[in-house]
Amino acid sequence: MTIEKNPKYQRSLASYGKAESLFPFGVQLLSRSPQLSAFGQAPIYFDHAKNGHFWDVDGNEFIDLTMGCGPIILGYAYEPVDSAAKAQIDRGVLGSTNNEIEIRFAEKVCEMVPCAEMIKICKGGGEADSIAVRMARGYTGRDVVVFCGYHGWFDWYLAANLEADDRLDEHLRPGILPKGVPGVLTGTSVPFEYNNLDSLRAALKANQGKVACIVLEATREHIPDPGFLETVRALADEHDCLLIFDEVVTGFRIAPGGAQEHFGVTPDLATFGKAVANGYPLAVVAGRKSILATQFDNFISSTYYSETVSLAAGLATLNEITEKPVLKTVAATGKRVMAGLEDLARSHGLQVQIRGHDYMFSVGFDYGSDSGRVSTLFMQEMADRGVYVTGHLYFCYTHTAEDVDKVLAATDETFGVMAQAIDGNRIDDVLKAPERKVVFKRRLA
Repeated sequence: MTIEKNPKYQRSLASYGKAESLFPFGVQLLSRSPQLSAFGQAPIYFDHAKNGHFWDVDGNEFIDLTMGCGPIILGYAYEPVDSAAKAQIDRGVLGSTNNEIEIRFAEKVCEMVPCAEMIKICKGGGEADSIAVRMARGYTGRDVVVFCGYHGWFDWYLAANLEADDRLDEHLRPGILPKGVPGVLTGTSVPFEYNNLDSLRAALKANQGKVACIVLEATREHIPDPGFLETVRALADEHDCLLIFDEVVTGFRIAPGGAQEHFGVTPDLATFGKAVANGYPLAVVAGRKSILATQFDNFISSTYYSETVSLAAGLATLNEITEKPVLKTVAATGKRVMAGLEDLARSHGLQVQIRGHDYMFSVGFDYGSDSGRVSTLFMQEMADRGVYVTGHLYFCYTHTAEDVDKVLAATDETFGVMAQAIDGNRIDDVLKAPERKVVFKRRLA
């Protein structure tokens, strides 16, 4: 294989060289690591973005199907949201006292989300999960968390690997060392398998009377089996523990009220991030007043939780979602792309794995030990045709029908290149980037 660095990304590559000496891994979010894409053959730094497109620092334009790793539900530089944020900047970002926009935002969330009677505002999805777990432990007086799926980087979650270093293999990724996580947390975070009720029952039985909460994403790439979520709800009640839905990805995306509205199963607490403010840093813990109101003496506080600009953006985003056909449009765009990818894969004879929903799905390739290189080739060739893709595809309200046409045309050409490379056993001859590194390995079902 010949590893090349494309001169069309000269400035991106130079900037990344500087970043590697300034930041661990050279990035702030692992999902933005260039090694997760076609390194040297794809953009690393963006300059500006609008609607469903971005322009990198070298001047190349891309249709974006990653959308900021999920938060951009409406589109980049979406005028109603940015105007609300800019207006709030002129009125003050922070104050020595509180601002009524906190109330207006909270009322909107409570209006939309079935479980929301009271909320706690924070800044990121993983942080919201950690707050929800703290609240559940404080409310129940118990320590053990039974979970499945990915829920951030905080100690409560990584503590799963204190007991055995492979317990997060199918939920986050293999090779996670719980460095810095206190050993006294051993046994407090217990994984179970999605769609496997026997696995959940076993975890609950083994920790009878010790479980504070069950934490899971109601759906992601995985689709819940009939009755799965309803039974999880019933098991939480049976074991007198709380049910927490991590809706960081599904919230305000699968339905206005999230997965709990879509599936008709109401948790005790839920966490929201990503789409809540169309890219502004904002996250929410929502739930029953009987839980949140008892946490007055459970110290969870930050100067920036009441930062007003993100709240203004969040309120404007939620208003757009409830007043315009945002989610219907996003789903229709995703459905057309998903169907197009499946049709093109069949026509080119490729083994493509598409998992998830029309609003967000993953794309992988089933070629055994060659799968990683095939996925990298897909990203390389799509980038070469002006479409930025990673492992998960997201869609926004301002992606256009023309964008979809271009994406599918690029896919047709890309799949043609891939099919010839695979059939001729010439993947290494065509691939100009190192095989992408897989950071997350989430359970698919």
